[in-house]
Amino acid sequence: MTNKLLIIEDNPAIAKIQKHIGIKLGFEVDIANSLAAAIDLIEQNEYFCSVVDFVLPDAPYGEAIPFTIGADISTIVMTGKLDNETREYVLRYPIVDYITKESRQAFTYLETQLARLPKNINVRILIVEDSFATRKHLNSLLSRHKYKVSQASDGAQALKQLNSHSDIQVIITDNEMPIMDGITLTSKIRETFNNDEKVIIGISSSKDNQVSARFLKNGANDYLRKPFFPEEFYCRLSQNIEMLDNIATIKQQANSDYLTKLPNRRYFFEQAEINSKINEENKQICILAMIDIDHFKAVNDNLGHDIGDEVLKGFAKIFMRYFNDQLIARLGGEEFSVYFTNTSFDKAKEQLETFRKVIEKCKINNVFFTVSIGLIYQDNYNIDQALKAADEHLYTAKKFGRNILISDKY
Repeated sequence: MTNKLLIIEDNPAIAKIQKHIGIKLGFEVDIANSLAAAIDLIEQNEYFCSVVDFVLPDAPYGEAIPFTIGADISTIVMTGKLDNETREYVLRYPIVDYITKESRQAFTYLETQLARLPKNINVRILIVEDSFATRKHLNSLLSRHKYKVSQASDGAQALKQLNSHSDIQVIITDNEMPIMDGITLTSKIRETFNNDEKVIIGISSSKDNQVSARFLKNGANDYLRKPFFPEEFYCRLSQNIEMLDNIATIKQQANSDYLTKLPNRRYFFEQAEINSKINEENKQICILAMIDIDHFKAVNDNLGHDIGDEVLKGFAKIFMRYFNDQLIARLGGEEFSVYFTNTSFDKAKEQLETFRKVIEKCKINNVFFTVSIGLIYQDNYNIDQALKAADEHLYTAKKFGRNILISDKY
């Protein structure tokens, strides 16, 4: 579902820039040049967020702000000039942010904020604070930016929340709490999670400069002294979440095949080693398959590498759909592998046979093709040796005419 953005701006040139930003980010955009026009649009549509000009022909003193807030629309305010009086007025309302139209940077910042809002829906933040009033305040700040929020009143409760909610990405923790303080909690969290896995932001009303140093030395990513300005809070939070996102992107790129987006050889070997150790400890048999697209060289030679790439991408989508609960990878070229866990040999073989038959009938970019499969069922916990054994069965499948599955059982 496409999110809808409402722009309330009477300057056509500025509205055009804002609309361009919205469309670029994937929003469906409506523009109102007055509060009256905005009211008409809001009555007919449901908006994810809005960008509101402070001064409008029929709302010269920011009257549009309480209207969009009252309609439960996340609101970013843009204004030509922001004196102290205007700033105080704007911050009376639970807005996402305010931006002054001073330079090009204002629109770059607007793009950053609009890009972040839809992502925040999937980000869970844990507030750890013994003061109910402070928890309520932090919850209000986070909710207007569309974050998911969990709460705990001390460090011990926070650890339970972390066990209950694996999707918690950020922990905002006070230091002065009963049972377990924030610095101790930070140290406990870092025993399990690295800085690039979960962000910890320490907060405290203490004037002791050592508190911030102790938070950071025990593994916190950042620190804020209470009371803090909402603008600083949001900036620090966004920067830390962007850091997590960037690291996740780098990891994904390092572990994914650039063409098919499947896990790559490197990732497969790392995870297969882990699976193999677990199998060995539990005395479970290794079930592993090698899959190869038949006559793929002929596809490239006769139809071109562009078509060959499309065949690989189309194959990968089907492959992922059939084995999304197993460890899979593109090992290179037209070779793929599946490492089965939590299943029997019979089920794995049946799943592979069904997959082979589906591929046989499938046409991608007007190309029909088949696959050959080698499947092993061995107490072999060396991944190189296991792959070699599966590859030998794959070679046999090729030798006996292709488009068949060869295994070392039955």
